[in-house]
Amino acid sequence: MALSRGMVLFLFFLVVVAEIGTIDAKHAKNVLDPSAVEEEGRKEEEKEKEEDEMHCRSLSHQFHGFCFSSDTCAAICKKEGFPTGECKLEGGTRKCFCQKFC
Repeated sequence: MALSRGMVLFLFFLVVVAEIGTIDAKHAKNVLDPSAVEEEGRKEEEKEKEEDEMHCRSLSHQFHGFCFSSDTCAAICKKEGFPTGECKLEGGTRKCFCQKFC
């Protein structure tokens, strides 16, 4: 009994889906490990703290309104003489803060 082309493609599809499931399960084990998640969070906090210590921030004087795009904020900060800028949450509102090295 010969297998039809449709049956062969269906079996191939099942094998591919099964392999993807095993790959996802292996990665999920590493991602969902609570100690790994805590470690990653702590590293991010330390990195942000170090960056905060290296950068001085100043609220933009030319930017008005709600800050949606850090790219737009950075462009306005460059016009103000700062090397860069980014949107940050302050008091429940996203504002444009210009940054320079201290």
